[in-house]
Amino acid sequence: MKVGVFVSTIALVIGCGGGSRHADAPKVDLHLKIERLDRDLFCSAKDSSGNFSLKLYAQYGDFYKEYVERVLQAAPIDDPRLPIALVRFTMDPDWSSIQQHADSVLGDMEPQRAEFEEAFERLMTFFPDSTTPRIVVFNSGFNYGVIPTDSVLGIGVEWFVAKDSKVIKYLAADAFPQYMKDRMRPEMLVPSAVKAWLQVHYTHDVRGEDLLTNLVEIGKVLYLLDALLPETNPALKLAFTDAQLKWCEDNEFNCWKEIVSHELLYGKKQEDIDRFLNDGPFTNGFPKESPGHIGEWIGYRMVKSFMDDHPEVTIAQLFKNTDARLILKSYKPR
Repeated sequence: MKVGVFVSTIALVIGCGGGSRHADAPKVDLHLKIERLDRDLFCSAKDSSGNFSLKLYAQYGDFYKEYVERVLQAAPIDDPRLPIALVRFTMDPDWSSIQQHADSVLGDMEPQRAEFEEAFERLMTFFPDSTTPRIVVFNSGFNYGVIPTDSVLGIGVEWFVAKDSKVIKYLAADAFPQYMKDRMRPEMLVPSAVKAWLQVHYTHDVRGEDLLTNLVEIGKVLYLLDALLPETNPALKLAFTDAQLKWCEDNEFNCWKEIVSHELLYGKKQEDIDRFLNDGPFTNGFPKESPGHIGEWIGYRMVKSFMDDHPEVTIAQLFKNTDARLILKSYKPR
């Protein structure tokens, strides 16, 4: 099964209206909660009547169907064998151990709930018509880290349990390389999930476009993520280490030179775009001290330069702008 972010339905939800670009704008009290499908499943699967699956379906709706069919690949929602498959999953020593570890590390997830609440309150100040998702935590068996659908932001709890845990150390290195394991810590949960939500709901389809357009599109997401989580370590929002972020800051001009000297900026070759935006231990063609997906940071720097030069432009207006070359005009790599 594919590892990473699973997108059920891509829905473009670009808000209308002006929208402040400052976090001190009037906020809406959302009172978000984190729904614990992981705990509900592991507790209710002990119900010998077998009705627990129907109860969970009633509680979590279509997302539960996605979970059992697409994430766990247990059985179709109406298959009478589904409860048996779910009991087998929850009774498996490996998965039950992972769940217990997640419970001990994350507890009631109140710090994460508060971060989500503040982030989505800020999002509504920028995009008043935005959708605020239900936040549902599940145990995916290390199949999916984040699942943003039309209305649910699903999070695989086991992906964020602490990188030094035995659970993480035992994951196969070929499927879970070390740079991926290093990110499996609680402080990555909120920025990873919010970023995935923004990528699904606040981006245009730029497939087939040039490298510049791809860089600017993801740069907008990171600029907005920065505004939603202003107190979060920037390295976490980029999924970099602190050392990798420092390397980027020290080598910004050289990174830019690599792009322009090879005339890549306006090219549409997918391998060039993948080189700068795909994940990995480092970016191919750059020193091993560099992070993977370095193009995200370059795109962020472009967008930030533009917004710094144009304080009159709101975040909502930024996202409506599809002229990447206009954004580029403000960029002066250091």
